[in-house]
Amino acid sequence: MVGVFSITVVIGVVAGLVLDRHFGTLPVFTLVGLLLGMVGGSLAVYRGLSAFREQGG
Repeated sequence: MVGVFSITVVIGVVAGLVLDRHFGTLPVFTLVGLLLGMVGGSLAVYRGLSAFREQGG
């Protein structure tokens, strides 16, 4: 679960950095990518834990 969260956050930040370098808007897209990565990672962890809990584990 921690790996999924970490990967989504890193992907969001890296995508934000790439966009910021392309458009010269540092740190706007980096922060947006960070937030989107955190939201996406949280949703993935929540879904994983919900599925685990439904199985009775």
